Amino acid sequence: MDLMEASILLHVGIVLLLLWILSSFNCCHPIAYFLSLIYLYLIYERYDMRLRRKIQFEERRKSSRRRALFESETVRWLNNAVEKIWLVCIEQIISQKILLPIIPWFLQKYKPWTVKKAVVQHLYMGRSPPIFTEMRVIRQPNDDDHLVLELGINFRAADDMSAILAVKLRKRLGLGMRTKLHLMGMHIEGKVLIGLKFLHKWPFLGRLRVCFAEPPYFQMVVKPLFTRGLDVTELPGIAGWLDKLLALAFEETLVEPNMLVVDVEKFASPSPQPESWFSVDAKDPIAHAMVEVVEASDMKPSDPNGLADPYVKGQLGPYRFRTKPQRKTRTPKWNEEFKIPIFTWESPNVLAIEVCDKDHFVDDSLGDCSMNLSDFRDGERYDMWLSLASIKMGRLHLAITVVEANGKVVFSLKVVSEALISNVIGNQMALL
Repeated sequence: MDLMEASILLHVGIVLLLLWILSSFNCCHPIAYFLSLIYLYLIYERYDMRLRRKIQFEERRKSSRRRALFESETVRWLNNAVEKIWLVCIEQIISQKILLPIIPWFLQKYKPWTVKKAVVQHLYMGRSPPIFTEMRVIRQPNDDDHLVLELGINFRAADDMSAILAVKLRKRLGLGMRTKLHLMGMHIEGKVLIGLKFLHKWPFLGRLRVCFAEPPYFQMVVKPLFTRGLDVTELPGIAGWLDKLLALAFEETLVEPNMLVVDVEKFASPSPQPESWFSVDAKDPIAHAMVEVVEASDMKPSDPNGLADPYVKGQLGPYRFRTKPQRKTRTPKWNEEFKIPIFTWESPNVLAIEVCDKDHFVDDSLGDCSMNLSDFRDGERYDMWLSLASIKMGRLHLAITVVEANGKVVFSLKVVSEALISNVIGNQMALL
């Protein structure tokens, strides 16, 4: 029996225990059974979402491993070296010298409005070091980095990991109450880009820039008050809030093109000042895609009345958008426009779109589609009807226009070359 099955059985046991206590006091109303079924269904949906996300990440990892052997170097020697000196000095440097000064900045920026103050009181990463799965050198480093490394990293904390987060609620909501959250486990996996800039004098490394090449796989175990008990990240409401908070924190600060920049000279100084040796470099977009969500037709009837409450959500990298739901219709009309930032043309800019049915508890999928925004760089307005995949019915009406960040139209090299060729051919035909 794995950890996930054991945790689900724990939730079932808690529900059965509460029902038994209510029945012993003759207070077991049918509503209690109904609420219990809803709670267990939400728990099941939560684990199903986690499993799908893990499977998707495993598929991406397997596809990346199919890369030719000459592009990556073996990292077994690196893992052996890190394992030998992890408890000697590396764990203390990472947890005490690097993470403890950086985490308060993230807490201050991304804490919810219900929290007045959050402080890390204790942090220990555990006895297990991270495992590096691959390493390669990027042959054309960006900006002024002398060397850029791409590292595959997998950190699964051991059972002795511990971190304590002290939280003080606002007086308007929690009467200023204080509580402690115990972080008892963590699993993070992804590809990390490390940019290095060297110096001719001590400390010879002037700047270090770190980011994830794509949103990483991240899970953690948080228990309130005590180190034993139920993991609060499994509760439906708290789980969704934590997922959104972590996704926002990662994708807005630590996913390419955004980077964490470390000034190594200030960090290596005898008395480094907190928040003086690191900063977050948020890149400005080079272009924007104006996506107009117009309407849809022939939507799948997902409600008992034969209709649906459809809305559209989309994602391009860290950017997400969502339309308002249209009630009780199979031919919704949104007419909403979204301005999606584009940071590079060197990699595919695949816009993933999904149409969902708004429900009280869990929203149903009505189909999805995707497109590469790099195909629309000629500045024209593309008006299109797209068939929805995964569902054998439904079409979505979109309009897309790509413009530069300064408002000018983006002309791709392909479009310009085709225009030049047609102009030359036209001149030659005129001469003949």
